[in-house]
This record gives sequence, C-alpha cells and structure tokens, in this order.
Amino acid sequence: MRRKFKNNILIILSLAIVFYALVLNIVFPPRKSSGNSNKNSEFSEIKKDFLSSISENISTDVSGLEIGYLLGEKSELPDGLEDKMKAVGLSHIIVVSGTHLSIIIMSARRIFEKFSRGAALFFTLGFLIFYVALVGVSPSLVRASFVAVFGLVAWYFGREMEPIRVVLFTLSGCLLINPYFLTNFSFQLSMLSYIGVVIVLPILIRYFYGRDRPGFIGSTVLSSLSVMISCLPLQIYYFGSFNLASTISNLLILPTIPIVMGLGFLTGTFGLIGFKVLGVAFGTLNEIILKYQIFIINSVYNHSEFLFEFPKKNPTVLLLYLVLFLWLVFLKKREKKKKRERFLKWAELSRKNIWEKGEIMTSRRVLKTKH
Repeated sequence: MRRKFKNNILIILSLAIVFYALVLNIVFPPRKSSGNSNKNSEFSEIKKDFLSSISENISTDVSGLEIGYLLGEKSELPDGLEDKMKAVGLSHIIVVSGTHLSIIIMSARRIFEKFSRGAALFFTLGFLIFYVALVGVSPSLVRASFVAVFGLVAWYFGREMEPIRVVLFTLSGCLLINPYFLTNFSFQLSMLSYIGVVIVLPILIRYFYGRDRPGFIGSTVLSSLSVMISCLPLQIYYFGSFNLASTISNLLILPTIPIVMGLGFLTGTFGLIGFKVLGVAFGTLNEIILKYQIFIINSVYNHSEFLFEFPKKNPTVLLLYLVLFLWLVFLKKREKKKKRERFLKWAELSRKNIWEKGEIMTSRRVLKTKH
C-alpha cells in the first residue's frame, strides 16, 4: 500500500513537471542559443585526437558519417548528405541517443559483469560519464543517459520497470534539468524513438508472433518499423516531406548501425593508442559498410516518384499520433481478447479432462464392485 502511494506521488509529480514545462514554453518561448561548448577542456583534446584517428583510417568521403554516428557531429557530414537523410526518413540515426549509449553500456556491462554485478555497475556508469563528457551534453543525450541509468539500476537490483513509467520519469527528469528541452527537435526525436522501442515494439511482436520470440531478422525489421512509425509524424511536421521508400532505407540501414559504431569505436581507439595496423584493418571494414549505407541513401533519395510533400509545421499532421494511439489501443484490446479466448479454451480442455478422468474412475469402481 505504501509503495503504491509512493508510485502515485511520483507519477503526479512527473505530470506536474511536464505541465510546467509546457506552460513555460508557451508563455516564454525559448531563445536561440549559440550552443557553445567548453572547447578548452581535456575531453575536447581527446575528442580531437579521436576524430583525427578516424579520419586517418577512413576515407574522407565517408568518415563524416561515422563521426556523426559516434559523436553526433552533423557538421562533419559530406555535403548534402544531411538533407538527403532527412528526405528519406533517416535523420534520427545521427542523433546521439539510446542506440549509441546502449551499444556502449551493453558492451561494458558484459565485460565487467564477469567479475561482479557491482563492478559492472561502477565501470559502466564510468563509461557513461566519460562518453557524455566526450560528446558533450545535448538534449537527446540527457534523455538517453536517464534511460541508461534507470536500466542499469533496475538490472543491478533485479527488477523490471514498467515502460510507460520509465518514459514518464525520463521525460520529467529531463524537463526538470531544462524545461526548454520540450521544444527541442533532437530531444523530441530521441523520446519518440525510445517510445517506439519500449511501447510500440512489444505490441507489434505480440501481434505478429504471439507468445513466440522473433528471430534476428524479425526483431530487426520490427524494431526499425517501430522507430519509423513513432518518428514519422514529427519528421513530416518539421521537414514537410515523406518518402514511401524510407521504409526500405530504414530496414536496410538500421541493422548495420551497431556494427558501424562498434567498428568506428575500435578504429578510433586503436589509432589513438598507437595500434595503427588494427586501426587500418577495422577502418577498412567500416568503410565498406559506410559506402553501402551512402549508396542506399542516394538510391532512395533519387526516386522522387515516392516523395510526398506537405506544408511544413502544419499542426494537423500531428493528429497522426492520435491515429497511432487508437491503432495501438485496438491491437492491445485484440491481444487481450486472444488471451481470454486461449484461457477459455484451456479451461474447457481442463474441464473435459477432469470429467473424463472422473468417468474413468467411476467406471473402475463399478467394475470393482461387480467383481
């Protein structure tokens, strides 16, 4: 009872923070900031060396894309590539978010949990802090950090957290740090991508697979589809276009992002510490995948017959989220109906089995009395 009361208080406080941020953004709209960072820090020097290591081992025509994945540096992207990625619905992959942090955290956790859970928690949080300091604090990274910390603490204590509560607590925590995150595009995109993974994806998995677990291909396809569905209305709102072929580009590119990030991190690290042979080897493999990704982006972008344009920042486009919500509610109710039907079938079979066993027992008793 006490625990339920505490949870309700946290939910009310979280909703109050979100409402406060909403009112503040309406009454006092955010001013455009120059976004200057502390370039004199020691981390900035490490970051420069890391970037130069990647640039040395990967050709310049694709190294900017790798830097965009790892550090969210859009300024390093090849000319015109950012606009093409927006047009084909791939702008979310160069926002430093949960995908980037989850790769780092999962890798660190698997390495250090061989020693102990405490060591895994301590060193993984250390990697998280180092990465945030290296990349620089951004709205999407703050969101991803909250999720990462929630996930690590829940894993350490062996507890599962409800996805909707995690989303609400993460949103309110970020807005408590800076209420103006609410109107920041990268933060909005990051939150929606996360909602797609933790809320939309499980519903789609249960719809298509029932109680079975999808394989690697099925999981990859549904994950990509969930993120794309969640981000699509917002991307149409800001960019005023939608490419039907973006589904193909997402399905072909998203599964390769963890591989590219892993290879890019190894390329930069080995080049940084002086193992140039390994840096060149990993850089060569990475370059092949990056060129493949750019080829897909250019191919999809060139098919203008699949491109649909809309007025930019048209609020009616956001009504698509209402359609999405109703669709998810429909799928959820359908799932509950199927569960109920399965339970009724199981109950009927159990009743029949009990009845048949009862008849067999009574017939045996009758035979015994006759003998």
